[in-house]
Amino acid sequence: MGELLGIPEWLAVTGFVVAALVVWLALGFVMVRYAHRRVAARRPNPTEAEFLAMMAQDCSPEAARFMWEQALFYVEPRLTPHPDDLLLNDLCIDDGDVTMEWPQVWADQRGLSESGLPDWPKDWPLTVRNFARWLDLARPSAAE
Repeated sequence: MGELLGIPEWLAVTGFVVAALVVWLALGFVMVRYAHRRVAARRPNPTEAEFLAMMAQDCSPEAARFMWEQALFYVEPRLTPHPDDLLLNDLCIDDGDVTMEWPQVWADQRGLSESGLPDWPKDWPLTVRNFARWLDLARPSAAE
């Protein structure tokens, strides 16, 4: 391939890989924007105060504020989180962030170990509301 372009083979391969990565990242960016537009069209964007009020019956104010801050980082300025949003499908948040990073941050903020977090209830959809409810189930481990 490099011979056809008159450049070294390694440079042609590197250029091809870089171009493929750029296309892949651009496509991902466009897909996330499209998904966020679709979500914004079907439901209102609550303010922080409205969001906290909607979550008040289901979880602690600390868990609600944590979810607001965590989800907002991924969706602003196009969206604000809504309690019924599916974290992976509606907000397009990476499952590694939701399942590994967020619980660790919550545990660190509360002085818990991650072993203090229970298993995810099998019948709960992975919504903003349910994630906050699950965070409130965390208990200090016996070793603490």
